[in-house]
Amino acid sequence: MFSKSNGIPPGHIGLSKAHRMWLQFGLKDELNVHAYDPEPLLAATLTFKIDYLAAKKSSVKHDAKLIAQHIIRDYANQYFTEGQQMYINFDQCNMKLQVSKLELTKESGDPLNKQGLLSTTTQVILVKMENGSMDLESNGPMVTKEIFKQEWDFQNMGIGGLDREFQDIFRRAFASRIYPPAIIAKMGVQHVKGILLFGPPGTGKTLIARQISKMLNGREPKIVSGPEVLGRYVGQPEENIRNLFKDAEIEYKQRGDDSQLHVIIFDEIDSICKTRGTKTGDAGVNDSIVNQLLAKIEGVESLNNILVIGMTNRKDMIDEALLRPGRLEVHVEISLPDEPGREQIFKIHTAKMMANKMLSQDVDLRYMAAHTKNFSGAEIEGVVKAATSYAFARQVDTKNIRNVQLKPEELNVNASDFNRALRDIKPAFGVDEEQFRNYAINGIIQFGPTFEKIQASGQAFIDQVRNSSRTPLVSVLLPGKQGSGKSSLASTLASKSGFPYIRIISPDDLVGFTEAAKSAKITKIFEDSYRSPLSCIVVDDIERLIEFVPIGPRFSNTILQTLMVLFKRTPPSGRKLLVLATTSNREAIRDLGLDECFATALNVPSITRPEEFKNVLLELDVFSSSEADAATKACFPEGTTITIKQLIMVIEMARQERGNLIDNLKMELADLQTRYF
Repeated sequence: MFSKSNGIPPGHIGLSKAHRMWLQFGLKDELNVHAYDPEPLLAATLTFKIDYLAAKKSSVKHDAKLIAQHIIRDYANQYFTEGQQMYINFDQCNMKLQVSKLELTKESGDPLNKQGLLSTTTQVILVKMENGSMDLESNGPMVTKEIFKQEWDFQNMGIGGLDREFQDIFRRAFASRIYPPAIIAKMGVQHVKGILLFGPPGTGKTLIARQISKMLNGREPKIVSGPEVLGRYVGQPEENIRNLFKDAEIEYKQRGDDSQLHVIIFDEIDSICKTRGTKTGDAGVNDSIVNQLLAKIEGVESLNNILVIGMTNRKDMIDEALLRPGRLEVHVEISLPDEPGREQIFKIHTAKMMANKMLSQDVDLRYMAAHTKNFSGAEIEGVVKAATSYAFARQVDTKNIRNVQLKPEELNVNASDFNRALRDIKPAFGVDEEQFRNYAINGIIQFGPTFEKIQASGQAFIDQVRNSSRTPLVSVLLPGKQGSGKSSLASTLASKSGFPYIRIISPDDLVGFTEAAKSAKITKIFEDSYRSPLSCIVVDDIERLIEFVPIGPRFSNTILQTLMVLFKRTPPSGRKLLVLATTSNREAIRDLGLDECFATALNVPSITRPEEFKNVLLELDVFSSSEADAATKACFPEGTTITIKQLIMVIEMARQERGNLIDNLKMELADLQTRYF
C-alpha cells in the first residue's frame, strides 16, 4: 500500500537516510521497484538495537517498556526483517534502531529472506548498541544484552571434543551477563570475574580462550603471556598489571554496569602467580604481582565489567588466594578428548580435504579416533599434518627435486598415510612402548600352574578396574625373589590391559634425582594418570625406589610418604587406576607399613619343581622333549630352587660353551649354587 506525500511526485518513492543506509543506495542511484506480496507471517519476537541518532551524553534513563509500547503502537502491521534500520522520536529525543534478531511464530520457507509482521502480540526487546550512550531501564524483560555474536559454532571455530566444557563455562561465567543489570541487582549477585582453564599441554586451552573472545560482542580482548608481565625495573610488573585493567576502570566509572565486557587472557599464568613465599631470588616480585592482581579482580574498587581467563598446565603451582570465589573461581579442566571428541577433532582438521575431495574414501575417521587413545587435540592435528606430508612426498622425487612435476588433481590423503602418521606421532600421555619392551624382553614363560594362576588373577584385577564402578582404585603388590619375573609380569599385564595410559616408575629412571625431585616425578606420573579414564602404573622395585638399606635401616621418608599417599588416593570421578608394585623384600615393605596400602598381594614363585624346569627348557627351544627330560634329571634334583631370570641366564651361558649342552648346563648350575647358595 502506497500513501501520497507532499514533495514526492507520483510514480516516485521517497527513501529516508535509514532506508538508504540499509539498502546501500546513494542519492542518485536508480532502483527497480516492483510490488511484493509477502506471506503473512507474524513476528513472535523482534529484537532492536537502539541508541541516540546523534552521539551525545545524557544522564536521562529511558523506560524501555514505554519505548517498546511506542514501537508497537506506531508500527503495528508493518513488516520487518533482520538488519532493517529505522528512526523514532521518543521523549523528545531522536533515536535510531536496527533489527538484530527476528523470530517468527512459525519457520519461514526462505530463511535468507525472513520477514515478520509486527503485531500487538509481538514481544519487542531492546538492546543497547555497541559503544552506545543511551541509558535504559525497565521493570520487565524488555532490556537485555547481546554479549554473544549471533552466528558461531564450535566446528567453524576449530574446536572439537569440548562441548561439555563450553557448557560449564557458559553456565558459570556468561549466563548471568545476558540478563539486564537491573535483574542482577535485584538478585544481589555479581558476575563471575575469573575462569581458570587447566589441563595437559595441547588440549586446546589457549584456543578456547581466544575463541571465547571472538564469540563476544565486548571489547577486543587483551591477550598476554605470563612472562610478558615481568619488567626490567622495580614496580614495572605491577604497573603492567594495572595497565591491563585501565580501560575497564575508565569505562566502568563512566557507565557503571552498562559498561561493555572487558576480557583479559593470561597464558601460562602459573609463571607469574606462583604461591607467595615459595619463589626466592626475585625480590618479592612474584608476591607483588599476585597482590596486584587480587586487588584488581576483587579489591576495594573491584570491577564488574571484567572477565579474567587464566590458562595453565600446573594448577597446583598457582597461589590459592587466586583460586577462591570472587577471583578465578570457575575451574574448568580441559582434559584429553574421549573417542567421540577425537572423531570430532579429526573432522575439523580434515574438513577442507573432504570438501575438496582430497581425502580418500578409505579413510575412516571413526577408526582413527579409536586408535588415538590419549591423543590431545594438538597431537591429532599433528597426525593429520604428518599424513598430508606422506601424500605430498608421493609426488616428489627426492633425487631430483629441481624438476618436480606436481599434479594437484591426483593429490589425496589415504588410509595408509594416516597409519604411517600414527607411527610418527606419539602422545605425551600414551604408552612408552620401548620401555615396556625392555622390561619383558623374553616375554612371559608360563612354567607352571602357580604362575598361570597369578596371571589369571592379574587379568581379573584388570577386568575389575575396567568394569566395576565401585572400585576405581585397585593396588596390587607382587612380591618375589630377585629375578623371579615380577617386573616382566607386571609390565606384561599393564601392556595387555589396553588402558590408554600406562607408565612404569623405575629406580633406574630416577638415578641422580634428589629426594624432592623423585617425589615430584612420581607425583606427576600419578596426577597425569588421573587425566585418563583408565590407567595402569607399574611401580617397580619399591625398596630401591625409597632407597631402603637394611644396615641401619635407612630409607627416604619423603619418598615413602609420597608413595603411601598416592597408593591410597582415590582417582577423581570418572577415572580408574590400577597400581602394580613389585618388591624383593616383603619384610621391609611390611615393617615400613607399605603393605597396608595394597588391596592384595600375588606372590610370584620361583622354579621349584622338575616339571617347571623342563617347561622352561622347552619354551626356550633349547632341547628336544627327550633331551629336556635328560637335562632335567641331570641338572635339577628335587629340592632345588632357581628363579626364571637365573635359569635363562645359565642356559644362555651353557649355549656359549663348547661340548655337551647338558654337561655345560649342569656345570653352570653348580657354579650358580656355589655363588648364591
